[in-house]
Amino acid sequence: MQMPKQKAYKKVFELACDALMEKGVEGQALNAGALYRGSEGKGVIEVPFFDELFLIATPGFSFKSSKDAGVSLVSKIIALHYLIAATGEPLQGEQAAYEDIPGARHYLPVFETRVLKPLTSAFGYHRDAFLESGMILGGNEEEYGDASFTLFAFPRVPLTFILWEGDEEFPPSVKTLFDRSVSGYLSLEDAVVLSKLAATRIIKAARQKYATEVME
Repeated sequence: MQMPKQKAYKKVFELACDALMEKGVEGQALNAGALYRGSEGKGVIEVPFFDELFLIATPGFSFKSSKDAGVSLVSKIIALHYLIAATGEPLQGEQAAYEDIPGARHYLPVFETRVLKPLTSAFGYHRDAFLESGMILGGNEEEYGDASFTLFAFPRVPLTFILWEGDEEFPPSVKTLFDRSVSGYLSLEDAVVLSKLAATRIIKAARQKYATEVME
């Protein structure tokens, strides 16, 4: 028996499949910086997703990962939403915190709970583990805070994570920055979900390398 949430996700997935077909698979793949091989909606979309590649067959919308791993329903939905929303707008090279994205301030408490607090809890006093985890996932080291890196969640959605390590005087904190073009690729809700997926991957990478040092 399917749980209510799972049934709801399945419906969202089905609606996203229909929306992408209606909008035009090939054009939206181009806008998203993805590769499409096929014609008339029948083919394969290749979408880089963090450190792996999603292969999405259309029109059936079966997903395969280049890592031979299963693809969660949430990841499928966020990838489809990215493809549907993609405007083709180039990266602006100017960054903003989540709360500074137009209309996002209302969602900030949710963003903090799902993204920033888990990362702060895991890495508040472990900046080396934080940075190493980002590098494991293919991140580019940055020069912000005590440790920072940028991950490309999708070809046109870079996420920059910054850690200020805690000490005897100040508590630790984490900040996430988005390119200001993000509104042309993700809704405010999808930006939260994608950032949560990123945080989960970062923490998982740390647990695998520093099993006893980084705690949830």
